[in-house]
Amino acid sequence: MTFEEAEKYRWNPFDLTKIWPHKEFPLIPVGKMVLNKNPKNYFADVEQSAFAPAHMVPGIEASPDKMLQGRLFSYPDTHRHRLGTNYAQIPVNCPYNARAKNYQRDGPQCVDDNQGGAPNYYPNSFNGPKDDSKYTSPKFSVTGDVQKYNTADDDNYSQVGNFWRDVLSAYDKDHLIKNIAGHLKDAQQLLQKRAVDNFTKCDPEYGRRLAEALKASK
Repeated sequence: MTFEEAEKYRWNPFDLTKIWPHKEFPLIPVGKMVLNKNPKNYFADVEQSAFAPAHMVPGIEASPDKMLQGRLFSYPDTHRHRLGTNYAQIPVNCPYNARAKNYQRDGPQCVDDNQGGAPNYYPNSFNGPKDDSKYTSPKFSVTGDVQKYNTADDDNYSQVGNFWRDVLSAYDKDHLIKNIAGHLKDAQQLLQKRAVDNFTKCDPEYGRRLAEALKASK
């Protein structure tokens, strides 16, 4: 999706409750992740692992999705609280084919040589690391007005209807209705009606089947 397409697209392309239809925007393979062994020690290999969406390789950048923007900060901050300031030095989290060179020093649980006698301030006269401009994020244009707005008028039903009609098999539909009804059956009647109305706006069959399942559960 280009910037021009994003500006005119019928849904907010950065609304995490929506998808980009693959017919319009086919997935582009960028690599393969191979899981070829099980953890040898659960604590060392699993509980100490620190995944975060802020850990990106060059060429992949964060979108303006508000949920993602919050997680870019909150995930690493959680790791600092859970594993300590130097969580990136823990073997399961550190690179094996490169040595980090930056100005982060000291702190609890420093488990390497703390970058020896290298300077811990910038700029300096001792060949300390410098930013590599080739990894700078590219610029992009921003247009339009910025203000708070009510999303109640957004189209929150079309994609759900497409999912029901075009993606789910009869088997999947049966299980989905059963699961929703099972969780909704003990709610107040007015809330059940509101839920059925919402699913009916997605697809009449969807709402009808949910209403029938709720009635049968009484």
